[in-house]
Amino acid sequence: MSQPLLTVTDLACQYGEYRAVNGVSFTLEEGRIACLLGPSGCGKTTTLRAVAGLEPIQAGRIHIGGEEVARPGYQLAPERRRLGMVFQEHALFPHLTVAENVAFALRRETAEQRRERVAQCLRRVRLEGLDQRYPHELSGGQQQRVALARSLAPRPRLLLLDEPFASLDLDLRRALAEELGDILRQEQVAALMVTHDQEEAFLLADQVGVMQAGTLAQWDSPHRIYHAPSSRFVAEFAGYGTFLRGTVTNEGTVSTVLGELRDGPLPWPAGTEVDVLLRPDDLLPDPQGVLLTVEKSLFTGPTVLHRLRLPDGGTLLCQTSGREPPAGPGEMMPVTMAPTALVAFPLEDN
Repeated sequence: MSQPLLTVTDLACQYGEYRAVNGVSFTLEEGRIACLLGPSGCGKTTTLRAVAGLEPIQAGRIHIGGEEVARPGYQLAPERRRLGMVFQEHALFPHLTVAENVAFALRRETAEQRRERVAQCLRRVRLEGLDQRYPHELSGGQQQRVALARSLAPRPRLLLLDEPFASLDLDLRRALAEELGDILRQEQVAALMVTHDQEEAFLLADQVGVMQAGTLAQWDSPHRIYHAPSSRFVAEFAGYGTFLRGTVTNEGTVSTVLGELRDGPLPWPAGTEVDVLLRPDDLLPDPQGVLLTVEKSLFTGPTVLHRLRLPDGGTLLCQTSGREPPAGPGEMMPVTMAPTALVAFPLEDN
């Protein structure tokens, strides 16, 4: 089995008495894309900066390509780690043209090699014909493409991205995130990105790490992060979802006001109270289902997101097709549960 490109082991970073990162471990394979996802202040940017060599570490080890680049008391200089960096602020040189910005890290190449590599990188990011423009003559999205091309130009073994699309509008962010994945795979470059946007992470990454208060709550595929979260925190942070109270029965099912759920042997004894995770697409309109009151309906075009009120006052989300007119507040909607898997958390774990 090949050695991972990046290995982070029991990483800890501290500012005075405050431990921003504590015991974080994960690996990233060659050519793979990973995202660190989490709320502000969870330690994801500090972890990225430690990998880049911009933050000293107080515990643990970091290896890149099998080489130890950081341990307590030792830190390989960032420029010797063969990394590329893309920041939220673009950080382009305003007095240099697009081509000169991209060529900045190619000073060891011949003039002909620089021209060929600059042209190749600009084609990758679809900026052909803009090589002689200056940054102030470009849109925000074009500036971020230049920053990406400049980072890819010296052929780094690992690209680090810190909230690269945060300053862009929503539609442009989604488009660039999708394109970035294609570009990185064409260049065969592994990447580690920081974001607080779960949709961005799911769209781009092969692996997602959800961070909570300086720790890594779960490192997994986007599909498992969404459908098999390891904790209530991951379930709530990574995607829309609501919880339905249930009780484990003697028959090994979970009984709820919407019916019973079964998904193989349950790890809890009969009588255990649990919260069952239901994503919006886990509830389906069903004429034979349980009638719930519509509190609010949000029409997005392709879909309608309904907030439904339970008899105990709680609410659930139900997503339906946008082909039908949205239900109005106070209307009754019959629904049934159809989760792909039973995901529940005992109340004592909350």
